[in-house]
Amino acid sequence: MSLTTAGPTVVVLSSSWRGRESELSFVTRSVAAALSRHAGVIVVAPMPAGTGEGDGAFDLIGIGEGPGSGWPDVRTVRWTPPPDPGALWILDNPSEGACALHHAFGAAGGGFFIAAPDHGPSSSMSQLVFIPDTATAATAVLGLHVPVNPLAGAHRHAGLGFTGYILVLTNRPSTPPVEPPTPAVAWLTSRFHDQYVVVVEGGSAAVWKGRALRGVISVDTRTDFWRLLAHSAMTVDLAPGEIIARECIESLRFGTPIVAPSGTVGAMHAASGGGFAFSDTLGLFESVDQLLDDTERKRCARHGNDYAERLFGDPTAFVTKVGHLFGRS
Repeated sequence: MSLTTAGPTVVVLSSSWRGRESELSFVTRSVAAALSRHAGVIVVAPMPAGTGEGDGAFDLIGIGEGPGSGWPDVRTVRWTPPPDPGALWILDNPSEGACALHHAFGAAGGGFFIAAPDHGPSSSMSQLVFIPDTATAATAVLGLHVPVNPLAGAHRHAGLGFTGYILVLTNRPSTPPVEPPTPAVAWLTSRFHDQYVVVVEGGSAAVWKGRALRGVISVDTRTDFWRLLAHSAMTVDLAPGEIIARECIESLRFGTPIVAPSGTVGAMHAASGGGFAFSDTLGLFESVDQLLDDTERKRCARHGNDYAERLFGDPTAFVTKVGHLFGRS
């Protein structure tokens, strides 16, 4: 597909762009990249007015910044030249500051937002939908391309001498010490005392068995993390991302079933048949116990992988869907 810049420009107003580790940044960058195959894309970030910053295929534009590196007051914005009034806008986070900028500079063009708003956004804007609503079979979704390296499945992580462990993801900072474990991890390693429980917290993975810490290994790269996903019996994500639950998708793409808290995006992925959701500690135990059954685990692995590959495994399909959604193809 060739690049075309015909038609109105797309303005991506992103407060998350430079925070590369956040899920919102990942999703925003993915949407902008797909749009760049159909139209000219301008990326605006909270930076000093008049400054720019090269970032891969994009040149970030600074129009000013407010307190805490947030968006500036519209009265102090310096934007030369301002965008086409009819430009399409993408707001990664529809905060009051971002919506005020859209209203001042591009309300005529309408637009979309990615993160759920804390308040009512403009009536000319709509939320992008990446995850299917399993309660409504007819719900149209954009999907996304969530890449993984399939070669990660060929070799286990060099720091582990075993596979088939229970992999647990938390949102606790990775700074040492790794003890004590979170309550959920403590319950899991006590209830399933004969299983290795590998807990990833930021840049390290702690290995537990029978409530005893057996060691800590480094997780230096995304490929290290993918190896842990690919060679586990299941992934228990205690804190799935609120936009797409990226790690749950990556797990399913490797054919590893997932367990996630009820009411989360991760639970929506699990509802595809790729795992289970839980609402309390007993439910967590029951979910893990089911996936320790080889037949059930293989069934969930198959259903989950089919779902993840269909919605999140094809970059060309994602680019095409983005073009259709924004009327660019």
